[in-house]
Amino acid sequence: MTSLKDSRKYSEAVRPVPDASPAKIGELLMGLPLLHDIESWELQVLSRSFRFYSVDAGGALFKEGDEGDFMALIVEGTVDLTKQNDPKGPVKVATEGVGRTLGEMALIDGEPRSATARFVKSGKVLLLTRESFEGIMNEHPRLGIDLLWRICRVLSQRLRRTTGTLSERLN
Repeated sequence: MTSLKDSRKYSEAVRPVPDASPAKIGELLMGLPLLHDIESWELQVLSRSFRFYSVDAGGALFKEGDEGDFMALIVEGTVDLTKQNDPKGPVKVATEGVGRTLGEMALIDGEPRSATARFVKSGKVLLLTRESFEGIMNEHPRLGIDLLWRICRVLSQRLRRTTGTLSERLN
């Protein structure tokens, strides 16, 4: 399955949490709305697939245009999402907090990041790489499909919210 080491390079603001055992990761996963009702065997698989990281205050988890190959679950802190679509500078498009997901589009489609995710204060995230997600899909298809459906529901809710906001601004 997935190796316990993640050789991926993140910004200096993103660091592995030392001694993050699968049991600790499992505890954190159980407390998140996305995974609140998963079965114990699923929790065991997921806790070996996610990695635990801390992010410094003001640090970017990822930047708009970066390669997108992981999804994050926020377990501590608040993240501002910004887009660089204004000549005056970045525009804040959302703020996400504990229990929310980031980067799920890139996990699925592999496209570059559509926004920058920067922590307001220091925080912690659980990361699922595309490699780990594909490993789950191959080795535990039932769990992989369930996780994919959960991610699709998050994306659908965000699209509905965005459509509502766009509609309000057009009127």
